[in-house]
Amino acid sequence: MILEIFTTNKYDKKIAVINNNNKYSFSQLKKLIASEINYIKNKKENVVITSEDNFSFIIQFFASIFCNKNIYLVTDKARLKEMPFDYDILESYNSEYVGNYEFTNLNINEPLINFYTSGSSGTPKIIKKSLYNLIREAEDIGKEFELKGKSFNVISTTTMCHLFGLTFHLMTPICNGLIIDTQNVSYSENVNKKNTILVSTPTFLGSILKFNMPFKICPEYIISAGSKLNENVFEYLEHNSKIIEIYGSTETGVVAYKTHFDSDFNVFPNVTLIENQPNYEIISDYFYENKISLNDKIKITNGMLSIGKRTDRIFKILEKRVSADELEEKLRQCSYIKDCYITKHGDKLACLAALTKNGQECLLKNNIVYLTKELKQFLYEYSEIIPQKWKFIDEIPMTSTGKINKKLIEHIFNINLSLPIILDRCISKGSIIYKIFFYKQCNFFKGHFPNFEIVPGVLQLYIAKEFANAYFNLTLGQGQYKRIKFSNIIKPNSIINLKLEKSETNVTYEFYSDSTKYASGAFLCNNIFEGMEL
Repeated sequence: MILEIFTTNKYDKKIAVINNNNKYSFSQLKKLIASEINYIKNKKENVVITSEDNFSFIIQFFASIFCNKNIYLVTDKARLKEMPFDYDILESYNSEYVGNYEFTNLNINEPLINFYTSGSSGTPKIIKKSLYNLIREAEDIGKEFELKGKSFNVISTTTMCHLFGLTFHLMTPICNGLIIDTQNVSYSENVNKKNTILVSTPTFLGSILKFNMPFKICPEYIISAGSKLNENVFEYLEHNSKIIEIYGSTETGVVAYKTHFDSDFNVFPNVTLIENQPNYEIISDYFYENKISLNDKIKITNGMLSIGKRTDRIFKILEKRVSADELEEKLRQCSYIKDCYITKHGDKLACLAALTKNGQECLLKNNIVYLTKELKQFLYEYSEIIPQKWKFIDEIPMTSTGKINKKLIEHIFNINLSLPIILDRCISKGSIIYKIFFYKQCNFFKGHFPNFEIVPGVLQLYIAKEFANAYFNLTLGQGQYKRIKFSNIIKPNSIINLKLEKSETNVTYEFYSDSTKYASGAFLCNNIFEGMEL
């Protein structure tokens, strides 16, 4: 269908895209793409698309395809420094350029689309796909879920620069006659139209249940990928929507799916899985390689797929092999632990642990040394190799695509300062309130002051900056602050609220409790460089 769209007038009158409530037919969209082609054709052989504006992305993507460029999709601009070749960056389409272009038949095996992924190790690598791979995948998705020709609008919480967004928000709709609504869905209230398909992540969907923020109008379908969708969230959502949870990766494309919280996964009909112990190998038309080895332990029973733990999270500590997955599974059985993530830090294991209410009560009643000792003792019953470095939080950080945020976790363990522990958080549009605990053993209390310990003012600025970076996906500069005010001192073992709010010009912060205001101020937006995905 996609070639017919561009090389014939068969679909010219059909609505293709809705952008800012303006409807664009395929005829109108092709004119914009033709204009962009006349701009891009003189660009370098390699082009990088970084746009978070979906409408701009669509135009640039297809213009680059017809210019036969090597396309690189980047969500983290820091990656640009790692590219060992010349390239041009396409940030927004150039509406002032005009001109015609005669769309001709395209060799769909030639244009290469390159994705940056952290992979299983956290080390960036490039995954390449052909347009053929993307088309075959989108057509099979439409066929499997009987989407072709349906009157659905497709919206998304993730950018098209990610393969998940590109596959389900762009390629699947355009290959199956659905309408792409380019609005950025940041909050559940943005889902307010009938006959929609919502493309989202477990992180976003989990917040709907956690913070009791239901959709204004429930989507007809919800497609989730990136990591496992919590069963409680799945069960909650499927009362009003048809849920499709996708199992796959940037490397493999889609592999399997399930439509009920308590079922196993159905393997896509054109995906072949071959057992090759200890892993399975996969063959399909959805990736550029001949075959790919899966890093998950999977089991196939009567054609249904169940997923175990990854086989690549085995660490060697003191000449002994230890499974991070097995330690995490054991630790989650402790009444103090809600969730956890174990990684290797230097020559030791490190654990970031999300505490249950019981765990928080233990921390507040005793201290962090006591809690850590209790958790170590719990694990010693199962393994002689256990984490030696511990940090505590209210929930394990995830990326915008719903995966464990390994980069942020690594950053947390690289910080020499003892950050306060997040006990809870409350999210609203454009702002977040953290409930944080400045426990007495924080190393910044030492020397400030020997006989009267307090949280230093410069440390408060640092904490506000760190928390703003993590939540708003920013890199705050070290330069000018404004409206800084210190009203009261923060003592050890204090529980304080930190409110962060982002506008176009500022990120404001405020430390306060129910009866006391401690400090406030703002970071200027001209010291903010967006695009660093933490």
